[in-house]
Amino acid sequence: MMRYKRLIIYILALLVSPCMLSAQVRADAKNALLLHISYGYHLPGADMAKRFKGNFSIGGSLEYKLKNDLFFGLNYAYLYGKNVTEPIAQNLLNAKGEIVGIDNHLASFVIRERGYYASLSFGKLFRPFENRSAALKVSLNGGFMQHKVRIVDDYTVVPQILNDYLPGYDRLTNGFMLQQYIGYQYLSDNRRINFSIGFVLSQGFTQSARGFNYDTGLRDDRRRLDLLNGLQVSWILPFYFNDYSEEIIY
Repeated sequence: MMRYKRLIIYILALLVSPCMLSAQVRADAKNALLLHISYGYHLPGADMAKRFKGNFSIGGSLEYKLKNDLFFGLNYAYLYGKNVTEPIAQNLLNAKGEIVGIDNHLASFVIRERGYYASLSFGKLFRPFENRSAALKVSLNGGFMQHKVRIVDDYTVVPQILNDYLPGYDRLTNGFMLQQYIGYQYLSDNRRINFSIGFVLSQGFTQSARGFNYDTGLRDDRRRLDLLNGLQVSWILPFYFNDYSEEIIY
């Protein structure tokens, strides 16, 4: 009698085991839409280093990942910083290096860095780690970069930089951009821990969008190489396709 019971249990185990295995689908084996919310710090190089120092970025991306770990997506980042090294509005300074407003008081004159980049990305996830939730992420991006000097006159007492005159001072620059990303990405099977951290290398082939600077009295039509390299951290919200409403683990 005991032999028959063991035989029945063995046959049932063989029949049920495929169902149990099918319910355990790993996150890396699914198509997924990945929403990244990112924050980064960057150091400029080449021509951009002559105008700005380090800056920060906040933005995000939307990526579609295939089962074979290829992915493509859209990226956007807003750039901001407070360290502008290129002299701006030097023609407005008096002998003491100050700007006096039309009210005969010192003007509150603040300059900052502002910009953004947007790109399309294509890349692949490599899995050299024993844990299949972890991956080495590599991508190549192409898109558009823009940056400028934000000039703020708190009391609006410097008419030389107001309204239609402001574009002659803001150094608005834009153009085509290439970008590379290499980093570490982790997508847990239980969806509780999802993040990435990596290096972003950007090359902007840009040119002044103004063409003439009022403070220098010179044309600005030369082509620039604006490099921006930094570290980016992202929190990821994944949406999986062909998923199971419940996951059963035995």
